[in-house]
Amino acid sequence: MSSRNKISDREKNERIRQLREVMGVTEQQARQALQSNDWVVERAVAAFCEESSSYPSSSSSSHHASYHSQSSSSSSSSSLSSSKFDRKKVEQLWTNYADPNDTNKMNLEQLLRFINDLQFNPSKRETLILCWKMNTSKQGELQRNEFLHGCQDLQCDTLDKLRERIKELNKEVETDNEKFKQLYIYTFNFARSSTSMKNLDIQPAMAYWKMLFSGNPTNQQCHRFKLLDLWIKFLEERSSQRSITKDTWDLLLDFSTTIKPDFSNYDHDGAWPTLIDDFVEYVKTSQNQLSSVNA
Repeated sequence: MSSRNKISDREKNERIRQLREVMGVTEQQARQALQSNDWVVERAVAAFCEESSSYPSSSSSSHHASYHSQSSSSSSSSSLSSSKFDRKKVEQLWTNYADPNDTNKMNLEQLLRFINDLQFNPSKRETLILCWKMNTSKQGELQRNEFLHGCQDLQCDTLDKLRERIKELNKEVETDNEKFKQLYIYTFNFARSSTSMKNLDIQPAMAYWKMLFSGNPTNQQCHRFKLLDLWIKFLEERSSQRSITKDTWDLLLDFSTTIKPDFSNYDHDGAWPTLIDDFVEYVKTSQNQLSSVNA
């Protein structure tokens, strides 16, 4: 069996990030190379190096430019051709927001100014999607290479283009389950990136769940997780709950998409985390108490 079927989406995203850091390629190029090499980073790197030997220039930058050119010309589905993307504009855009004391990053002050100029609210999902597509590794700052790679992947070289593309993606995750899952998986590590903790503190966890699941207010709120309000209320009342494990975070998404609101298809003997088992009991007890009052 191929190893690509044995790794999680989180591991795939991490390997894509590693390959991009090593080879300086786009997300699409990294994904294609890893898929062709059973998601083994070393094999993908070796494939890039072997391919580069067929080019006149031995420099990695020349190879990546040629590789990108071939990829762009062979992809008929691309909505924007590479000729419309101006990297110099992106470089200039970066200088407008770079930390004056360290031009390889935006610190929190510059990052907030960047988000404000995009006309996004830092507490809304559009900002989270921006961080996801930039593959931002740490809350409160943005690295130069993350910004440049992100803009290239999105084919956006101005604030206006970037704003519109992120808005489009925000609409897409409303209906595209795979994109929503990728965003959801990314969020856990991003949300705890500013600490050394393995788990995610309960307060930011609740904030990010609201951000992720509430979605577009013009649509039916919480359409992905109809029990979101009850879930948050349950956690707020559970004073002993200090953090959320990665397992609970991941399985809550499965719970939200597969379990009916009346729990008629919920299996207490299944592999659900104890916290979710307790939540089901909490809701059932609340419903029974309400029924008794109304009887």
